[in-house]
Amino acid sequence: MKAKRFLCGERIQRFLMAFMMLIILALLSKGLMTIALVLLAFVAIMLVIYGLFDFCPSTWLLTKFFGSCYCECQDEE
Repeated sequence: MKAKRFLCGERIQRFLMAFMMLIILALLSKGLMTIALVLLAFVAIMLVIYGLFDFCPSTWLLTKFFGSCYCECQDEE
């Protein structure tokens, strides 16, 4: 069951990925092609690792700090 928390590891990881993409776009628009391509390759490699092994280091670390979005909580009715 999904928890009703806004700040949780999986959600923060998705926000960080979107933020990284915005940084990459800004670097590309400024003409800093090498830095942007290195960051883009890093993000792509992390996504491939997540796809192949079902393990994302950033999600794992953020879940340790903020908890998971998913829990075995009882419904509060």
